[in-house]
Amino acid sequence: MRFWVVLTYDGENTPPGGIVLAIGIYDSGLGGLSVWRELRRSTKARLLYFGDTSHVPYGEKTQAQLEGYFWEIVGFFLTKGCQAVVVACNTSSALVVPRVAGKVDIPVFGIIERAVDAVLEVSDGRVGVLATRATAESGAYQRAFAEAAPDTKVFVQSAPKLVPLVEAGEINSDLTRQALKEYIDPLLAENIDTLLLGCTHYPFLRESIAELAGPAVRIVDPAPALAVQVGEMFPAWQADQLGKAASCDTQFWVSGDPQTFKTTAELLLKEELPAVGFYHMSGEKV
Repeated sequence: MRFWVVLTYDGENTPPGGIVLAIGIYDSGLGGLSVWRELRRSTKARLLYFGDTSHVPYGEKTQAQLEGYFWEIVGFFLTKGCQAVVVACNTSSALVVPRVAGKVDIPVFGIIERAVDAVLEVSDGRVGVLATRATAESGAYQRAFAEAAPDTKVFVQSAPKLVPLVEAGEINSDLTRQALKEYIDPLLAENIDTLLLGCTHYPFLRESIAELAGPAVRIVDPAPALAVQVGEMFPAWQADQLGKAASCDTQFWVSGDPQTFKTTAELLLKEELPAVGFYHMSGEKV
């Protein structure tokens, strides 16, 4: 992969040399905020979060559609001076990242491999994966586990109802609990010892998932492992190297209604966010 380094400057945040690292993070909507939350803790780079809310959910899109969204979003990030892109979406990581490898002039981080690594650190060999329909049907997790640990038994469960529920802010409703039970029970029947949250929306349901899965099942959110990988690429920008005084903020952008995103994001994160910008995405709207 080639590296095209775009340097940006900020008069208030001036680490060594006055250079401010900018990282773009994107997802179909709110789910990638679970990755942003971890990156904010581990890096002092300037973060730009883009929620492609006019095309949510990505789990119901085709590979061609997802690749088109990727290139348009990367183009937007480049206009904002980003030097790296984090694909905070399992579906796009599964279907798009392998196809664009070597074609992008800045580092692109997907989530699949880091998720597998995080699971293998704790699993005894029977892994359940909750995922969107597209991720499940792609076979990406099955292949990744087969390559990394051929003896691991992997059971992938498509969970198409969950992303719309999270996008609606329905994280504690009876409807959400019923959907989770529908998807988790078949995995428990396989005697899984570890459950991978194979969509970045699902960590916002972690409390209910853990309750339904029971204490014997380890729950793995791959977002922390992905944040570590990004930090390793840019070690000078790790939080422990720069200290709190060098902390940079986040710009939030969406392709749909900014106020709806802001309201639900604040509900999920339990904090107030700055104003959310709008960027028009080409293509069909849903």
